Amino acid sequence: MKERIPFVVAVAATVVWLAVVGLYLSQMSWPGLMALEPMALAALLTATAGPLVALWLVMVVLEQRRAAALMMQRFAELANQERRTQQQAETLARSITEMQRQSTDALSSETRKLALQDLASSAAVLAERLGVMKRDVVAATWVRFGAGDTTVFVQAFLNFAGAHPDIAERIGEAAVRDQAARAALAGFVRRYEQLADLARSDKLLRAVIEDGALGRGYRLFKQADDLAALATTPHVSVEEAADDLRDRLDGLSRRLETVGDE
Repeated sequence: MKERIPFVVAVAATVVWLAVVGLYLSQMSWPGLMALEPMALAALLTATAGPLVALWLVMVVLEQRRAAALMMQRFAELANQERRTQQQAETLARSITEMQRQSTDALSSETRKLALQDLASSAAVLAERLGVMKRDVVAATWVRFGAGDTTVFVQAFLNFAGAHPDIAERIGEAAVRDQAARAALAGFVRRYEQLADLARSDKLLRAVIEDGALGRGYRLFKQADDLAALATTPHVSVEEAADDLRDRLDGLSRRLETVGDE
């Protein structure tokens, strides 16, 4: 409403001016007005119309400035709206990314949990079949696993290996005779390798897995699994398989030393 005040004032001024001019001209007769010299008539018309022309030129300029200001204000509002929309889009994108990351982390955590349970199950079967743990001890050990000790079954084998250096050969020999133990042994090796591959992107987690009890247990079970695989070859005993495996490891060590010397 305030924007229309100058226009109303200009219209009122125009009406008043025309009334004044009309009153002035009414005091002159038409023949007298026509009798004026051209220069005088032109001066009269200029004096009559000049103020109105100047007034409305000013009004046009003011209206153009007002329109330009409104346009700039509109552009500023559109820019602010665009900026807010962009910020909302970026916030939404960050929220979606965070939700995806949390979902991935939750899925990865659940996958690791299932893998650890599977490892513990395989180790529990081996411990019971090989006599490393008695049945009643296995039940109590599962309680410890549920409390958060995820390497408790593997640790039993590592402790047993301290007093029995040939435990890998014993496990391999038992796996050859006992299909359940063979399946549990192969399952542990396969699941550990999958778990280590899952943790490949997390260097700290991979180091914890490989250097901890699970990694040491894996190397023990891997050796036993290789012995069992060799022992299943016709006319090859577990002792011969162990000798063959040691020969292979020794040969590999010598080749690595030769490469290092070069």
